Amino acid sequence: MRLALTLAFSALALAACSPDPSEPASPATQETDVAQTADAGAETRPALSCEDEIGRAEADVLVEQCLMVSTATRPPCNVANSCEMIREEIARGCGFGDQSDNPDFCDDL
Repeated sequence: MRLALTLAFSALALAACSPDPSEPASPATQETDVAQTADAGAETRPALSCEDEIGRAEADVLVEQCLMVSTATRPPCNVANSCEMIREEIARGCGFGDQSDNPDFCDDL
């Protein structure tokens, strides 16, 4: 008997939490659904690699600079990453800790 009452109460509680399917969705819910649908259909373009963006020679210079100043255990210093990502890591590394021993290229940032 106790089990039957517990199951019945649980079913009623769950039913009370569910929205009434006969009621129209609120405008806020409709806007969210439209936004999610639009986002799902948007094309995503992969970022260009730094090598593709500025050429291998210049990308290699950025990678060398990145490796010189990065304090990360797995830095993003790779020509396959975007130049923006590599430059952000260089800026982060140049701004980290005691900057008196920074390479000259840090002064240009």
